[in-house]
Amino acid sequence: MTEADIIMSTLPVMRCAAAEDEAFLIKHDHHVRPNVLRQLIEAGQILVAEDEGVLIGWLRWNLFWDEIPFMNMLFVLEHHRGHGLGSALMDAWETAARNTGHKAVMTSSQADEEAQHLYRKRGYVDCGALLLPDQAAEVIFRKEL
Repeated sequence: MTEADIIMSTLPVMRCAAAEDEAFLIKHDHHVRPNVLRQLIEAGQILVAEDEGVLIGWLRWNLFWDEIPFMNMLFVLEHHRGHGLGSALMDAWETAARNTGHKAVMTSSQADEEAQHLYRKRGYVDCGALLLPDQAAEVIFRKEL
């Protein structure tokens, strides 16, 4: 049995982040201020993956135009990558969005990032782009649920 088999022998738990997850998220998610992370936890807008009590990844979102779930961050700790955990987090998020009455979800990726290929494989389609000075284009994706 390989290390990868051991890691994936039990399915990680996908759940909404709780107050006790705040320190982990603040330590690892440098894209959002701590007070904003607290608000997102309270709003139920961060989904975490936990394996035997240890957090190994998260998915964070907000609402685009105040109505469409928009994934802002999908992150899996390096040691746990390549085993489908990112897809599992997205599955859980998309299911939750569908179950709460949303008809579509959105996300984005810079045109030079690998994530765009995952999104397209999962049925996301290009629906726009944002051009900022001195950066690769930010491609906007949408998926009908």
